[in-house]
Amino acid sequence: MAVEKVKWVSQYSSDHQILLVGEGNFSFSLSLARSFGSASNIFATSLDPYDAVIIKYSEAKSNLEKLKELGASLSHGVDATNMENHRDLRMRKFDRVIFNFPHAGFHAKEDNPNMIMMHRGLVYGFLRNAKSMLRAYGQIHVNHKTTFPYYHWNIVELAFQNSLVLIECVDFMKKDYPGYENKRGDGSRSDEPFYLGRCSTFKFTLYPTLHSNRTVAEQSQMQNPSIYFNFNSSQTSHRVMLDHNSAGYSQFVPIRERNMNYDYVRLPQRTSPTYRVEFSGINGFNSSQTSRGVNFE
Repeated sequence: MAVEKVKWVSQYSSDHQILLVGEGNFSFSLSLARSFGSASNIFATSLDPYDAVIIKYSEAKSNLEKLKELGASLSHGVDATNMENHRDLRMRKFDRVIFNFPHAGFHAKEDNPNMIMMHRGLVYGFLRNAKSMLRAYGQIHVNHKTTFPYYHWNIVELAFQNSLVLIECVDFMKKDYPGYENKRGDGSRSDEPFYLGRCSTFKFTLYPTLHSNRTVAEQSQMQNPSIYFNFNSSQTSHRVMLDHNSAGYSQFVPIRERNMNYDYVRLPQRTSPTYRVEFSGINGFNSSQTSRGVNFE
């Protein structure tokens, strides 16, 4: 009997058990399913009930029918901040839990402090639930804009507060998911796309000490990651790498440079990290800098 070949779509595999949270018209789920040739490993959910989904999104009914044909599990009315208790999910564990561009609704301008707090509350609640739904070595992926004012959500800090560690942050490329249509999802323009701009996939996992049933070698490998994180300002993009040999993480510390606003980075405990920043400016200026230790405010 021939072994079925594992198929990959960007960072997702047909071998992964995948939970998708907060789907709009379910085009992202369908894109994965079509690339895999099956949706048997996909559990796709929406906050809205089924009737609201098919009213809001013109392609939703068709997409859902195609997902069913491909073997997907589907559920509606799933609150990302309480999903671990949902009847369809409370006994399930996943290799990847994905939330594409979480958003608490259009209740004020995006730079409004109260609006930012609402968004942060949504992401915090999602992470708190998702971490209990991971299989061994599982990851939580959040696709998120990294420009102003979205970097003020500080989702890496929210993950830290939920005993999660950032293992990688990579550019999100819509073209990697043929057929995916990002939708506003709220108000009278629900079915319209929103501008993506610069955005990234933030990948989180549980702290190494919270992973169970691992050998010493496996624990050591998990405890010595290289962490990449993208920082953005209005003029320059920055990539930061932290290499360390610590067994844990102590805190988030804001890094400040003159005329540049940074998000938060995680510092390793007891060990001073190697800190490298690569600059790629709008005028084509490129450089890198490596140092031991960083000055903090």
